Amino acid sequence: MKHLLKQLRLTLSIGLLITGCVVSNPKFFSSVDSTTDLSYGYSDENPVPIKNADLNSSIGSSYYFLSRLRTEKGNKLKLIQRYSVENPNYKKPAIALQNRFTGEPLNYGTGPMLDCYILKAENESDTFRIYINPYLNGTPKIPCGLKFEKEEE
Repeated sequence: MKHLLKQLRLTLSIGLLITGCVVSNPKFFSSVDSTTDLSYGYSDENPVPIKNADLNSSIGSSYYFLSRLRTEKGNKLKLIQRYSVENPNYKKPAIALQNRFTGEPLNYGTGPMLDCYILKAENESDTFRIYINPYLNGTPKIPCGLKFEKEEE
């Protein structure tokens, strides 16, 4: 019984630690700045790095990031399509780790795939692509020609 209680405490502690590490989206993007690199985010060679805890959180953060982007005129962006493309900068991890129960990779290196989002600005006719790498740690920046609307605190 003592051993079971000890195991339960350990499990709860680890669970609290893991959930405490997940960063909320407004906080994650609180210090996002613009970039002067014209290819940033618009090229598969230079995607926006958005790794926020696990892969599912990163994809959710990608949608949040895109929902807060605006054109220079202040128009919101509408998602037309999302698909995956191969990452031309992919480097396998030095040591491949897998979850022994599910077989799912625990480390992806620089990420084998990128998410490509086709967007259209409201009241404008042009569409464009934004490439996001949900596997790569880094500081996300705002692609040239766009603004980021932060939430009011």
